Amino acid sequence: MKKFLVILMVLAMASVLFVGCTTPPTPDPDPDPTPTPVVVVSATPVLTAVETSAAVSIFDVTSTSTLYMNKAEAGSSILVKGTAPAESRVQIYVDDATVAASVVEATASGLFTVAVAKVALGTDGVKTLHVTATEVGLAESAASNVATFTLDTDLPGISSIAATASAGFTAVSGTITGTIPINTLDRTSTTVVAGSWTILCLGDSGDSSNVRITPTDGTATTYSVLSGGTLSDIVTGYVITFVANFKAGDGCKVTTTAAITARAKIVFDEAVDYTGMAAGTYNTGDPTTYKDATYTGYWESPTPAVGATAGGSYTITVYGVTDLAGNADGGTSASPLSASCTIGAASATTLKP
Repeated sequence: MKKFLVILMVLAMASVLFVGCTTPPTPDPDPDPTPTPVVVVSATPVLTAVETSAAVSIFDVTSTSTLYMNKAEAGSSILVKGTAPAESRVQIYVDDATVAASVVEATASGLFTVAVAKVALGTDGVKTLHVTATEVGLAESAASNVATFTLDTDLPGISSIAATASAGFTAVSGTITGTIPINTLDRTSTTVVAGSWTILCLGDSGDSSNVRITPTDGTATTYSVLSGGTLSDIVTGYVITFVANFKAGDGCKVTTTAAITARAKIVFDEAVDYTGMAAGTYNTGDPTTYKDATYTGYWESPTPAVGATAGGSYTITVYGVTDLAGNADGGTSASPLSASCTIGAASATTLKP
């Protein structure tokens, strides 16, 4: 009986010791984080139109072409139109900045029209425009489709002009023998062939076969010339008038160079495409060439002609030229834009497009 009691006491003590030494549970190394509140964003609106204050379309907001807004179109304000969640708050952004006083509420059918003041568009240059919508109790939406355009309210003007003289250089180079038998050498055509012609009088004026002319190629031809008589197109593009009573033994040489066309150019202070340039009215007719990269129009043989004398004054006037945005210059037929220059020397290359 005593053994039995001793065994029970030992077992009871072991049980107490075992319970007192129990290992505590291991903490969870990755407890669940605090749940993030779910933010519901408003539905994204759609930009459908940009119009003048008179509701005339300025450009197609879906176009991938380069878009422009000119001075007349911008006016004092423009209209921005689109669709958004019904009765949501619509906000306009220009260059990603909110535009003050441009918040409206979409109608029950989801349409909106917002007037944006011209001053809110900022200075001329490339612009972006989009809208957002905010529904009641929801966060502001993502940006709508974006319209990228160039605001250009500056009227085109003349930056500079230049002109060079025309020339069909001819010269009587002097006597070969006796005296010069030519009285005048008159140009009759813009076609001039470069070369030289030796004129030798074989007899007196009125004699038969009394004048021999030898061109550059050496093929001589003999003519019968009266006192004060003329020969046409022996020197291409000219009429030669002989002096009265020339004598046998008189002679000279005539030299010519190919004609140099008079040229003029006008440089605008901004780009105007050729269609816009040709729409203008110039005192020299339409330019024959236009270089978009330099805003420069060129003329060859302008009308009225620049003239053959360098150092004179030349003026170009124009009105009605339009730039790429459709702005027409400020000139009128009564008061055109105007610029003047000093005519430069004739040149085969100067001002060449």
